[in-house]
Amino acid sequence: MPLPPALARRPSSDPVRISGFPAPGAGLGSCFGEFLRRAVPSHTAYAVARGVCDDVAAALRAELYPKDVLATMSGSDFLVTGAVGKRTSVSPITEVDMLYMLPPKLMAQKAGDALKIVWAVLKHRFADVTVAETGVLVPRSAQGQGVSANVLPCREHGGAYLIPGTPTLTRASGWSITNPIAEAATLRLSDSLYGGRPRLLMTALKAWRLHAEVPISSFALELLAQEFYAGAPRPYELERALIEFWAWVRVRPRGAIKPPGGQTEIEIGEEWHGKAKAAYWRATLADHHLKASKLGDAINEWRHVLGPNFPQAR
Repeated sequence: MPLPPALARRPSSDPVRISGFPAPGAGLGSCFGEFLRRAVPSHTAYAVARGVCDDVAAALRAELYPKDVLATMSGSDFLVTGAVGKRTSVSPITEVDMLYMLPPKLMAQKAGDALKIVWAVLKHRFADVTVAETGVLVPRSAQGQGVSANVLPCREHGGAYLIPGTPTLTRASGWSITNPIAEAATLRLSDSLYGGRPRLLMTALKAWRLHAEVPISSFALELLAQEFYAGAPRPYELERALIEFWAWVRVRPRGAIKPPGGQTEIEIGEEWHGKAKAAYWRATLADHHLKASKLGDAINEWRHVLGPNFPQAR
């Protein structure tokens, strides 16, 4: 079953909407607006990132699919997923996840074998290709920026897809279920209910993760942001949303979280809670500075938390 062309070639979610922030120089709100304009990739950046996958897919297609099968395919053999597919990346984009549909002759392979097959094909076409437990990394270059395609061989499974995961006693073949369509739909619903604010929160959290080297995956932060907003009393402004989120994770029950449409839980761990606690106290201090009319000090605290994309105090 090939991937539908509409899914393979179009974004699976809407872009982050940056609107409603004051004009530059109008206080802390304008700083958050400038921060988002720097942190959110442009439409061109997303298009270039998606284009990185084209020649990778072409190399796999030429080796794995017989010509007679290619001639009769009505859809595509790959799908751009992850942060680029959902348009929840932060700038600069350094990695693009792509699912590659295995041909029928390879459907019975174990996940580890499927990864090795993809790696064996791509290492002869591209330099420095490496294989990991859950993907084959293919370093590429786009507009002078290093971008890696993370290729995950997949199989269709009841409207969702099987991708490589860590083997367990109940999943010895190493395949786990992912449903990028359900993920995008859930994200879109959350965004519509709260006026686009969940995606703004995700952007800020991912920037914080990169700047502070927070030991949690980008995908886990997406899921936690949606869980947070599912119980939020109102659509917070971004500054308040960050403070409330970091306060919320301190009392959230420890444990994994299950992606929409998936069956394999994402382990979150506890190593990152120290970073979240530190961010909470700095953001709270920034809030106190703002109430004391110390705008410059508040800006500096937020810049310390969110990184160099946050404007400096003038």
